[in-house]
Amino acid sequence: MKKLAYILLVTSILSCNSEQTEDNTVNEIENTKTEVSETKETEFIIGERIDGPANIRNKPNGEILFELRDNALVEVATKSDNGWYKILIYADIDYNEYEMDSIQKGRPIILDNDTIGEILKSHDVSTGQGGDFAYAMLFGYTHENNIKPETVIENVFKKKLTKNGRNLSNWKEFIQTFKLDKDAIDYDKFETYYNYESSVEDPSPGFRLVLLFEKQNLIGLVHSREVQINNTITHKLNCCYFVTFFDDYAKEEQMKFFEYMNEWIQGVD
Repeated sequence: MKKLAYILLVTSILSCNSEQTEDNTVNEIENTKTEVSETKETEFIIGERIDGPANIRNKPNGEILFELRDNALVEVATKSDNGWYKILIYADIDYNEYEMDSIQKGRPIILDNDTIGEILKSHDVSTGQGGDFAYAMLFGYTHENNIKPETVIENVFKKKLTKNGRNLSNWKEFIQTFKLDKDAIDYDKFETYYNYESSVEDPSPGFRLVLLFEKQNLIGLVHSREVQINNTITHKLNCCYFVTFFDDYAKEEQMKFFEYMNEWIQGVD
């Protein structure tokens, strides 16, 4: 998302509080797919995508605020609330609308000049700006079945690990598909590729997934979310991070990086 670099500089995100009313249709769940299917490697996934159309609500199983079309890109909280995830959309607004404090029913939701949904109930919003653009932050909740599992990077990583092996040359398409950046950590031994966590819970998120390569071979990963992989050893780092190494990587080298990362995390907190 072209705005992300600007958005991460915004100092705070105000809560989006919506008046709660009764809704006799709150029990509907639009989709029930859970299996991780193949996605063409030539397509950009970037992050979680909506399996839609999907209703976005003011709380788990609550009142509908807006609808998102199929394949809309969303930011998703790290943990669910009984199967419901808090999500965030940075919707385009006119620059002169920066000071608005609510968004009106019937308004299309536009992201990077593409209509991805519609506001179904007028509600409060917070806004931000950067450079020559402005945006409204649309928060809400959606059921986990409305998020395509094949767009969750941890799911795809585990599936590709079986298929791709651990040589860097076989991970180029994965890196491109999720638009991973290079050089996450200044550690001479490793070549690293990474993405950031969701900004739903933190306006300045840290790493979500960092692939660690040594001499063109995947030797481990730093991660903020749970990833269970066979034949690996996981160490709990400071803050909310873990580092997982394949068990054929020397334990002495594992501990060197573990100590380095803990110092590094303390330095950036």
